[in-house]
Amino acid sequence: MAVEDQTLVELVSEVFRLFRALKSASHEPSIDGLGIAHIGIIGLLSQSGECRATGLAEVMGIGPSALSRQLAELDERGYVIRRPDPEDGRATLIEVSEKGTELLGKVMARRSERLRAQLSDWEEADAREALIAVSRLTDALHASSKG
Repeated sequence: MAVEDQTLVELVSEVFRLFRALKSASHEPSIDGLGIAHIGIIGLLSQSGECRATGLAEVMGIGPSALSRQLAELDERGYVIRRPDPEDGRATLIEVSEKGTELLGKVMARRSERLRAQLSDWEEADAREALIAVSRLTDALHASSKG
């Protein structure tokens, strides 16, 4: 059965409310002067493994030049490793360094602790249910944006 119009209106409203809440909650102290965009790049690279800079820019929905500046900063600080693509000398392959993996672990631990405090009155079943729903919604939105 198709989703009803009113449910869709309410869902859109809640998704944007969630987005605003996440944006508000994401104002965390920087680590080594890195912002949320830098941490996002490290996180995506950690999930995807080594990839081309152009592919990463596409996934992030930003231009290659904007990503290039951020990657240069991360490379200078030792959080990522860049090297020429052996299959295409014009392209660059990027991966997270050990230092970047350590940083991501610290950030994720800090975020998890903050979320634990925010959800202190939730039961495990509530958190699992939310995880499943958010994952399913995210997958549906990603799938529709690809085709």
